[in-house]
Amino acid sequence: MILAIDLGSTSFKAAVFDRRLRQLASGSARLSHRFGRGRCVEIEVASVQAALRGALAAAKVSTQDIQLIALTSQAQTFTLVDAMGRALCPFISWQDTRAAEACAVLQRRLADFSEHSSFGEVLSGLQISHLGRIRPGRSSMPLKLPTYITRLWSGESVIDENLAAMSGLYSLPLQGWWPDALRACGLNVRQMPRLIPVGEIAAQTTSAATRFGLPAGVPIVLAGNDQTAGGYAARLETGKALLITLGTAQAVYACCARMPRPRPGTIRGPYPGGRFYRMAADSCGGNIVNWAQTIIAGCGDDAHFFREAARAPQGCHGLAFDAALDTGNGQWQSLALYHTPADLARSVLESLSQRTADLVRCLGLTLQDRNVLVAGGGSAQPLWRQMVADVLVAKLDVTEARPLLGAARMAARHLPGGTP
Repeated sequence: MILAIDLGSTSFKAAVFDRRLRQLASGSARLSHRFGRGRCVEIEVASVQAALRGALAAAKVSTQDIQLIALTSQAQTFTLVDAMGRALCPFISWQDTRAAEACAVLQRRLADFSEHSSFGEVLSGLQISHLGRIRPGRSSMPLKLPTYITRLWSGESVIDENLAAMSGLYSLPLQGWWPDALRACGLNVRQMPRLIPVGEIAAQTTSAATRFGLPAGVPIVLAGNDQTAGGYAARLETGKALLITLGTAQAVYACCARMPRPRPGTIRGPYPGGRFYRMAADSCGGNIVNWAQTIIAGCGDDAHFFREAARAPQGCHGLAFDAALDTGNGQWQSLALYHTPADLARSVLESLSQRTADLVRCLGLTLQDRNVLVAGGGSAQPLWRQMVADVLVAKLDVTEARPLLGAARMAARHLPGGTP
């Protein structure tokens, strides 16, 4: 059996798969955040461990059957540990934006940042920006969530290159920790976790894992960021495909044989099997639909919202919606007294569909002769799916791109006989 764990932003999910990647059980547990002054968003170490235990318990993991453990994660949340692996501070969430000043300094010091990192520019939520802000001591080690858990269960600090490249501290051309970035944060390479390719075995559990109900001697596979794990679930490496995710946020993701050049607004990095990926993401998606349901009359849930949106014509009688989550603003443009709740609802979907098309253009890909796949909660809504297809002038095929499945598939490669 394979135990896959998805360390998400709001909850941890766990699922058990057999060697043919049939899901046998699953469960999740919510992750508690602490919101403080100055745009602080932190997670107590005890909350991380409680959510991990809760997800494992909810999935009813049978310890004697687990042959492999696979971890995938959102990219930036991290803590600092001492030489014994004890956390020195709460986990800093990617939603924490206290590092804006350090971000600006690093952008000036690391003018070639886009050549080395997964990201085209230094952003305030990146691990490098927070490390530039807090200046860790020479005896501490920065560990992202899956690395912390790997160390918790095995005693070894290991990170895969996919997640490392998203930290800002790793160099894609050097294929290792980036000396200039480390110096900018007051770090040296001895303070950094050991690097492995994404999808490979990082370590084996020890008796420390038994405190979480897991057996000793089980290999731990690091499956990279959740979008990569989702792409691997959709088997993007087996054909010329583009994956669109209509989730809480929206993303477009493609696998490629060579490392893409950096482009503004895109993310790139290693993909399992020696391949690479390019991705563009948008913070707006199903979260905007959920918000709209709270304020549009008669649209209190998905069923009512999409039924109402289907009643409005294309163009919504001239009404347009625009959202800007970075400023916390959203507005309907050209709103008139004759507009109806149906127009309001459909205009939200038209805006999100256009933003999806913008993401595709951002990647610089043409859709000719390319299989376009769609996944995520929004893919279950025929209206939203068709609106995206119309704006892209492409046929969309619904696929399964769950990070848990992709992580399990990476782990299955290490079973006798390999990947199903």
